[in-house]
Amino acid sequence: MKIRVSDIKVKNRIRKDLGELQSLRNSIQTLGLLHPIIIDLDNKLVSGERRLECVKSLGWEYVDVRIVDVQSKKERILIEAEENNVRLPFSLEEQERVKKLLKRYSYTGILGKFWAWLLDLWDWFWNWISHR
Repeated sequence: MKIRVSDIKVKNRIRKDLGELQSLRNSIQTLGLLHPIIIDLDNKLVSGERRLECVKSLGWEYVDVRIVDVQSKKERILIEAEENNVRLPFSLEEQERVKKLLKRYSYTGILGKFWAWLLDLWDWFWNWISHR
């Protein structure tokens, strides 16, 4: 569901420092909003203040939201904490894999796509052998 950005009410928040927003802003500008902002039935922000600030700075008039029926202050705190604490950043090995795959899928033309397909096939084969 989409609502007007200006209709979202930001009240007392646990997080006081939003930190660096440029990388998130760039991601939203490039890929769109991957995770909707969470609001309650009264349009009060439950989770996603950093995303909200980024879409505001990008000049968005409407934003995707998910509406939750928050039953208590305790539940509101639990949802906000869960949204912010449960994320697990990629390990260095996983970050290297991302770089490798991005390079692989940047190949263009028929030969580049064929090469990427061969590398995918090799990865599949190696996984199959190592999990036997």
